[in-house]
Amino acid sequence: MGHLYVCNTSSDYISKINIINFEEDTRIKLKSNNTNDRVGPHGICAYKDKLIVANNYSHSISVINLIKEVEESSHYIGVHCNDVVVFENNAYIICGDLNSLIVFDLIENKILEEIPCGSLPHSICLNKEKKLLVVSNMYDDSITLIDCRNNGSTKNIRVGAYPTKAVITVDGQHALICESNIGSDFRGSIAILSLKNYKVINRITVGNAPIDMYCDEKSCLVSNFGDGTVSCIDVNNYKEYKKIIVGGMPRGIIKSSGNIYVGDNYNNRLIVLNIKEGDKRYIPIGGEPTGMILV
Repeated sequence: MGHLYVCNTSSDYISKINIINFEEDTRIKLKSNNTNDRVGPHGICAYKDKLIVANNYSHSISVINLIKEVEESSHYIGVHCNDVVVFENNAYIICGDLNSLIVFDLIENKILEEIPCGSLPHSICLNKEKKLLVVSNMYDDSITLIDCRNNGSTKNIRVGAYPTKAVITVDGQHALICESNIGSDFRGSIAILSLKNYKVINRITVGNAPIDMYCDEKSCLVSNFGDGTVSCIDVNNYKEYKKIIVGGMPRGIIKSSGNIYVGDNYNNRLIVLNIKEGDKRYIPIGGEPTGMILV
């Protein structure tokens, strides 16, 4: 994995970051079908030799050719596309203002169906082994589980206030949910939900307004948008074992080879933090760095 691709929501381009040299190699510009309109790239995923980007403002997805490093096509999906994942040859896009998930055929370039979820879906995650999608719905404090083998098979589960992100653990036994408590005086938490009985079995208090997560077999990293920190979570022992001050308003977060990469929405920069040494560096990128992926 040599490159990190970052959505710059208010700058309408994708930054290609060389993580070995920690430099911005390329900017892949996105264009709206209407020349003067904004695009707003927000969520991103990989598909074969391409990237699929969910765009907030143009209500579309962009298909980026990684070899040519250009946007090769865009497709209108629905109002306020927040995030996207791909299963087989279908893109699953959540539309915040439609309260729906749209299934889009990437071969035929057409919408297949619309699946209702909760109010203001904000993020979507795919567990390939279980063929299961999990959607966080911010405005009705719920997550939606969707079986990719039968898109009509859904389950809505109530969780804590303003969930911004939900992921499935590597072993497929639990879902982790960012309960952000945005707008309140309370710190956020990570809820641990059993996928056997769909009950929350524990909660771990983190920072102010947790908004994104990266999870591996041993731990979970949480970006706390409201207080400029990253929480390091031991999921098995239900505790926050470390809190790292990164500054600004941390949004997207990802880990690779002992380094944590965090997008800072306030200062429009990308931060890299070496976990072992504690060294921190940053480079300026576009406005509001949000979704990111390593390819």
